[in-house]
Amino acid sequence: GSLASLYGQNLAGATGQAGSLPLPISLGGITLAVTDSAGVPRNAPLLYVSPSQINFLVPDNTAPGTATFVVAGGAAAQSFPAAVQPVAPTLFSMSGTGSGVAAALAVAVQAANPQLQSPVPVFQCGDLGCVSVPLVLGVDRPLYVSFYGTGIRNRSSLANAMVTIDGADIPALYAGPAPNYAGLDQVNVGLPLTLRGSGEIQVTLAVDGQTSNVVTINVQ
Repeated sequence: GSLASLYGQNLAGATGQAGSLPLPISLGGITLAVTDSAGVPRNAPLLYVSPSQINFLVPDNTAPGTATFVVAGGAAAQSFPAAVQPVAPTLFSMSGTGSGVAAALAVAVQAANPQLQSPVPVFQCGDLGCVSVPLVLGVDRPLYVSFYGTGIRNRSSLANAMVTIDGADIPALYAGPAPNYAGLDQVNVGLPLTLRGSGEIQVTLAVDGQTSNVVTINVQ
């Protein structure tokens, strides 16, 4: 159920991108079969194909262990081994590299009336890329952040999803599928007041003992 990318050469004869859900299992004449450690083959839903890269969804119910990924439909079939784990937490960044400012959304809540909520920008983007926007914490204005990524939804329990921000461990309020996008997961967390004045700080996610890459937010 997680998003993944496969890199190589001559994977596809042209570039193609899925335009709607459900995702197709053939795109630009290309298919990707995943045979898991139990020997069960499944076709992977495809998001994007090109000569050098294929973005796909790891099929549901793929058994953990070493799997074989076979690309067919190009100049010649190509086979790749890879390890599949129950979870492989990854946080997305706005740079697309897995580092830098987090791909995240924030919401401010009025403590006196929790029904009053307003969006708060976490980043802003321009011609030179994206930079963080300082988040303002206040006693009367709790702030909640949703971090986006993949490889999270198969967690054993919510208690085993822990966000570490500037060295402080913060339990996730939600860790699971995000709506309306195949393979996308989200993790919701409340920012404690102890983070005030921290500036640009690092964020990681640990799920069932597996730790994600590092992204950043800015707390004023």
